[in-house]
Amino acid sequence: MGLDANSVRFLIAARKQGVQFNRTIMLGRQHFFVPPALVCDFMARQGLASAGLEAAIKTSVFAEPFFQALGASQVDSMDNAEFEGANHIHDLNQPIPDAWKEQFNVVFDGGTMEHVFNFPTALRSAMEMLKKDGRLFIHTPVNNTSGHGFYQFSPELFYGALSPENGFEVERLVLHRTGPYGRWYQVSNSDVIRERVELITFTPIMALVQARRVEVKPLFQKWPQQAIYADMWQAGKGKEKTHWFRAAFPRLARWLSPFRTATKFYTRQSLSNRRYFTPVDK
Repeated sequence: MGLDANSVRFLIAARKQGVQFNRTIMLGRQHFFVPPALVCDFMARQGLASAGLEAAIKTSVFAEPFFQALGASQVDSMDNAEFEGANHIHDLNQPIPDAWKEQFNVVFDGGTMEHVFNFPTALRSAMEMLKKDGRLFIHTPVNNTSGHGFYQFSPELFYGALSPENGFEVERLVLHRTGPYGRWYQVSNSDVIRERVELITFTPIMALVQARRVEVKPLFQKWPQQAIYADMWQAGKGKEKTHWFRAAFPRLARWLSPFRTATKFYTRQSLSNRRYFTPVDK
């Protein structure tokens, strides 16, 4: 768990946009993996002060100095054990105490919730800890990291959970390849385009999520549903019908199936699909 160059740039951009980090909590005490000089360069490019940051980063392997440079007057951390010095010991498989709700301006998860078996409870707790207008930041695997944690997450999950029905709005949802040099892609919301936003890649892909708590209201009074199925249920559609070509020419359809799969990958399920994935500046 920790901050890399992508999450650092994402958080700096949020600070530049006016996000307040006054009281921040990290899910897991986050390590810091970015060279100090590079962090200061990122800050300078956004016109943000970084006096003393380089020296402060060198004093700790953890991320508190960076969050303090973003304006945090208090940086807490939550973990299931005391081994890394977190000041809130709590198993995220369990609901948080009421005293921790609506206490934080920022909740940052840099790679924790994919390791929590009871993920819906962990996500609910992260959402509940935020004050009104607070931000939830998540940096998590999307695909090609099987075995890293219990889960890899579809962007549609975050659009569905961090939704107006729960008092939230997703402000940014960006995908990137692991490592500091790849492009960023803003992901389309399946609930808006009414399609599955599918992705197949040959390298690990991560998601960076920024969501604002617009209003404090009861969470998950209605469970998120995938848009494509919600539309089917609404229209009363039954079993998917066989395409006319497959019905008329079954042997030819089977022979052409690999070519159809390859075409679908390059036109729909890759990062080159601009309906789903729009390149954005870091």
